[in-house]
Amino acid sequence: MRIISGTLKGRKIPNVFNVKNVNPSSDMIKGALFSIIGDEINNKIFCDLYAGTGNIGFEALSRGADSCIFAESFKKMALLIAKTANEFKIKNKVKTICGDVINLINKNFLEIYLPDIIFLDPPYELRLSGKTIEAIASSVSFCSCDYFPLIIVQHDKKEILYGRYKDYALTKEKIYGRSALSFYENIYEYDKTVKNDL
Repeated sequence: MRIISGTLKGRKIPNVFNVKNVNPSSDMIKGALFSIIGDEINNKIFCDLYAGTGNIGFEALSRGADSCIFAESFKKMALLIAKTANEFKIKNKVKTICGDVINLINKNFLEIYLPDIIFLDPPYELRLSGKTIEAIASSVSFCSCDYFPLIIVQHDKKEILYGRYKDYALTKEKIYGRSALSFYENIYEYDKTVKNDL
């Protein structure tokens, strides 16, 4: 795997296809994801949940994200992310946290770091996407500040997700082979954006 664009373009990320429940996003999906996000990534705090190798988070940093929080339950992978950040000489932009993702969210993980864009790619076979979106939407609703992050989910297209989780609604979905990218935005902030664009 390689970074496909930006300041780190061409840098290698270790392949780990032999590690259970770690399936790095393909270049096609990664390219499509960042094509959709576009310049919105610039100077943002990015969060890579179920980070695996850190493939998506490192791409975000390469393309202009200010910093990235990686959350990964498998200690071996969390250590690999930290090692890669050190090799890329960007460890000052990286925070790596090892722990169960949903538990971290329920312990105010998001309120501490306030990421602008939250990407999650749980192992397809575990079907954790819906539970994780629900946890994020609940956590955000209790945040003491005005905080409305964009939630992006990579999941098996056969995994059925709701159109709405609390104040978050599905605003875009793209299919790539067996995978889907689903975008959830705060309905009130999304309505403001739509009205301003009219």
